[in-house]
Amino acid sequence: MDCSTSKFERLYCIVLLLNVVFWGEGCTDYNAIYGERYIGPVVSMVTMVGLQQCVKECLARPADCGGVNYRKTHFLCEIVREINQTEPASEYVRIPLDDSECISCLPVEKCVRLSSNQTHCARDDNEQNDCTAIYRISPSSPSGLYQIKMPVFGFVRVFCEMETDGGGWTVFQRRMDGSEDFYRTWTEYKDGFGNLTSEFWLGNDKLHYLLSQGPYEFRMDMGDFNNQTRYVKYTSITLGNEASKYVISLSGFSGNVGDCFTSGQPINNMKFTTKDQDNDAYPENCAVKYPSGWWHNSCHCANPNGLYLAGETAVYAEGIMYKPWLTEYYSLKTIQLMVRRVV
Repeated sequence: MDCSTSKFERLYCIVLLLNVVFWGEGCTDYNAIYGERYIGPVVSMVTMVGLQQCVKECLARPADCGGVNYRKTHFLCEIVREINQTEPASEYVRIPLDDSECISCLPVEKCVRLSSNQTHCARDDNEQNDCTAIYRISPSSPSGLYQIKMPVFGFVRVFCEMETDGGGWTVFQRRMDGSEDFYRTWTEYKDGFGNLTSEFWLGNDKLHYLLSQGPYEFRMDMGDFNNQTRYVKYTSITLGNEASKYVISLSGFSGNVGDCFTSGQPINNMKFTTKDQDNDAYPENCAVKYPSGWWHNSCHCANPNGLYLAGETAVYAEGIMYKPWLTEYYSLKTIQLMVRRVV
């Protein structure tokens, strides 16, 4: 490569030369596997670093450091805690790591190695507080599990959608196969439940503190059993705390199907209702009448947390239905709810 050409190419040359110089400082002792990456979750990402520095960044986070994925074409370092599962990735190198010297450091601390080769723990000021922040660091990051730093909760594992509508979405609900029971109690919806790699509810408390960090937008994607899809999107979403019964506010509708959340039976300004806590505007408990947990009104024209009835059904409004699209007598195949920071 001619290092006298573009600015990017000169930078590439510098990083490449630094890798050559520093790789001999012990990195050859690590078992580097080319053409693969750890599935994750990705705990932290560092951009524009060489492979040697990527290894050091991982060793500096002993509470989270299981190994690294290094994307050599983008100088991208992904630090992962769990290294049990891998996937093919031609641009990546994966390296399992272990550093027992810094095992006493807390999850919020980095292990700093001094020139004397002694180590000490220092506070880590990682600011990856949602999937939007992760996407801004590395727009080419794949969808999957990541760790973010959330108010009150600290480090939380989430699923990031990095491809839909520009990426950077933090997913807080997903239905896809009926594997999870969504007819749950108030406490279960508060704390969250399910499997982040399949069906789950992130938790109302986590969603509240996530949205408390600034302005967010909301999107819901739906799919039927004929491979048709629809979506709705709102430019603003806020969520109160538990004392407010997680009252929700939405505005700024767009999408390719009718609005169900701010018109019809709007959820706007509604409190959350579960089978053991009735906060809706109906004489009966909507979450019991139509088994679910949701911001029911009187009761709903959409039921994302309803029963997984798999397509056309004779049961009225109990399935995962969205009235403006396929009426109350059709239970959707997939649905996903997510939020993204407005920056």
